[in-house]
Amino acid sequence: MDTSDRRPATIVDVAREAGVSFKTVSRVLNGEPNVRGETRARVMEAVARLGYRTNQHARSLRAGQSRLIGVFYSNPSRNYIGEIQIGALERGNAEGFSIAFEHLEEGPDGTIPPRGGAALAGVVLTPPLTEDRALIDSLIASDTPFVRLSHTEAEGEVGHITMDDEAAAREVMEHLFALGHRRIGFIAGTQSHPQAQLREAGYRASLATAGIPVDESLIARGTFDYESGLWAAAEILARTPRPTAVFASNDDMAAAVLAVAFRSGLRVPEQLSVVGFDDTPLASIVYPALTTIYQPSREMASVAVGMLLEKRASDAPQRACLPYRLVVRETTAAPGA
Repeated sequence: MDTSDRRPATIVDVAREAGVSFKTVSRVLNGEPNVRGETRARVMEAVARLGYRTNQHARSLRAGQSRLIGVFYSNPSRNYIGEIQIGALERGNAEGFSIAFEHLEEGPDGTIPPRGGAALAGVVLTPPLTEDRALIDSLIASDTPFVRLSHTEAEGEVGHITMDDEAAAREVMEHLFALGHRRIGFIAGTQSHPQAQLREAGYRASLATAGIPVDESLIARGTFDYESGLWAAAEILARTPRPTAVFASNDDMAAAVLAVAFRSGLRVPEQLSVVGFDDTPLASIVYPALTTIYQPSREMASVAVGMLLEKRASDAPQRACLPYRLVVRETTAAPGA
């Protein structure tokens, strides 16, 4: 691998050159035991070939000199992010760590990297940044431990925390079927968002199980914010015949459905049932109070910070799947109730 005229070689480059995991490279460079002599020699040969230089900043983090954990986000739902912030802050404060939150935006060449500043002991990545390969590579290259709120495993992570989004979506649909709904609209989230994909998969699979053909005209795509929920709801509720229920992929978009229904003179839940997802504080503030899926966002953030603080010297990432629950409030009833 020729690294001349390009960026300096990273620990990831060394791992790929030597054909081992980046954690094995780290153990070799730190002089840790339990590495075979042949593997150690292969790693050191790769180090020499690439001209890799040890990251002294990363060494200081491992020595415990940083008491700051970063939470990176790029999610338009302020209600969801608010829950993440509370969970991370509560756990960090309890352990004597400070939490820094940074919003990363999309630029013409992908996600704009975080600003330089205080050294971080670790990073929590929230969706959709959990799937940003360039960002993950940059964290690995800087030897910054990271945990992802995601259902998938990624190279280099300390661990990931998830809930079963598809099963939760199925439970929403079963609730609506039990009430007698058959024509159910769906507002999907951003297509590149893994959790949005799982929620839509649960919606589609439930219809298939019930023997109801998917009507693509009853599916609109939003971006997890209130504004996109407004036009998505207007699109779905303009269909003839109109759906008797709408399932939105988060509470922000479900609140927008309530607003459009009100403006259209539709009574909720008598003429239209509405279900959201997340159970953010918004769900119990709106009127009528929103039936929704409780996503343990605070707990997920707390567990993520805990994983960073309890980082193990192991190649196996940690995994946690936290429980959800359906919260039935005032926005669902039988059709024409």
